[in-house]
Amino acid sequence: MQVHIQASETSFERSLSHIVALFFEDAKTTFSAGPDDGADLLVLLSAEERESGAAAAAELTDRRDGSRLSSRNERPVPAGASEEFRRRQLKQAMSHALLDVLQRHTGIIQPWGILTGVRPTKLLHERVRRGVPMEQARRELAEDYLISERKIGLMEQIVERQLTALPDLYHLRREVSIYIGVPFCPTKCAYCTFPAYDINGRQGSVNGFLDGLHYEMREIGQWLRRHNVGITTVYYGGGTPTSITAEEMDAMYAAMYEYFPGMDRVREVTVEAGRPDTITPEKLAVLQNGASTESASTRNRIFRRRSI
Repeated sequence: MQVHIQASETSFERSLSHIVALFFEDAKTTFSAGPDDGADLLVLLSAEERESGAAAAAELTDRRDGSRLSSRNERPVPAGASEEFRRRQLKQAMSHALLDVLQRHTGIIQPWGILTGVRPTKLLHERVRRGVPMEQARRELAEDYLISERKIGLMEQIVERQLTALPDLYHLRREVSIYIGVPFCPTKCAYCTFPAYDINGRQGSVNGFLDGLHYEMREIGQWLRRHNVGITTVYYGGGTPTSITAEEMDAMYAAMYEYFPGMDRVREVTVEAGRPDTITPEKLAVLQNGASTESASTRNRIFRRRSI
């Protein structure tokens, strides 16, 4: 499957191409201001900025059977709005129109709407922080991003639990959250927009990456100590952090406790484990040990005993 997006507004190429990838697992998507005669699907996107708002239109042509679909969307822009806000509304109008024709063409409804490669709860947190009533926040998420009611409900549950665990989340100042990315997975998912690599046959790359990661953890830890900056949360993402071996995971945890200041006061350590095929009893033991405040050497001894 080849899909070509023809649009004069090329600055939104990445976001619009990611929307196409939601519908076609093996699609090759091209993007330019001109036509592409070789594509199976041609999507013409036009956009214009008006004084009252931003408008966009999408026309999808399936060259295999000649069928056509069209859609139009307008986003309001109040008087005096910043250029950044205008551009964001223009991007949303184009995304809405594109999503609509693709959903109608494929029959696939995207429950997360136009969102790709972002943390949805961040959008709800921003509104809660500003004091936006929940009903209004729900309406904005549905209208601005086309998120389904069920997914918005899930976002509410997550935000509520996060604020229960961290009631002063919006008032933290001299603390940071640490993100540690492990860019390896058992296999690369077609929809993934993050830098990640199939771990099979890449042990040399894994070793080199982890060596560099430990160095960076040490340097960051030293900087935090020098500047008296605490840590609120540590998040291991990726990729799939649980793709590496239990021993490698344990070494990461040991480095975390050795290099990062005030780990006894850290409120949450999260490890993404979205691939059940990467979970083993040994790795669960590492995660359980890492949840305690024992020294790294003690935890390593416990891990080795459990691994025998």
